[in-house]
Amino acid sequence: MHLKTLSFALLSLISEGHAHESSQYPYVPNDLQCPKGSLPTFVHNSYTYIAPLDKFTNITGSFFNIAWEGGCPATVTTGTDNVPGATRGGLCLGGTFNDTLTMYSAHPDGFSYTYHGAPYTFTSPGQPPMHWDAYAETMRFESICGGQATYVDFISYICSEDQIATYTGWSELHAVSMQAIAGTIGAPILAGDCPECKN
Repeated sequence: MHLKTLSFALLSLISEGHAHESSQYPYVPNDLQCPKGSLPTFVHNSYTYIAPLDKFTNITGSFFNIAWEGGCPATVTTGTDNVPGATRGGLCLGGTFNDTLTMYSAHPDGFSYTYHGAPYTFTSPGQPPMHWDAYAETMRFESICGGQATYVDFISYICSEDQIATYTGWSELHAVSMQAIAGTIGAPILAGDCPECKN
């Protein structure tokens, strides 16, 4: 019974349409057109934890607050937080990132947002410089298991010259970021069935 409920919830998430599409904030596709010499990389990572949604939204629910993902805070922002068209920027690993919010959708059972990033060059310790010609990411946090657990996923598109290093880097960024949040809020991994309902 619990497994069926979890499977239905995950299928519902996958089948969601575009949120908040309008003439004011038109849908912006994430399947980037990479410039010549740059290769497209697609990364999808998902996680499930035994903790209610609000434990995550308290940390991740603001577009302007990105320090939780990679440890690099936004030091410059424009526009209104969580409203498409807002921007954030800052220094990270020797480079300057600049992101623009293209979609934000929130409802009682979850939220998601999408942003696009300008070209970015950075250097990781002991590694040669890495350059991304463009990137876009959608992150989604959804309540599951009757509010007892949370499903998280990241869908990332990146244009770069090194697909393997790019894929590895984004996957590690997501994994480390989520491990840190889970540790902070004391959320164990949901590895199978929904937890037993509390009476």
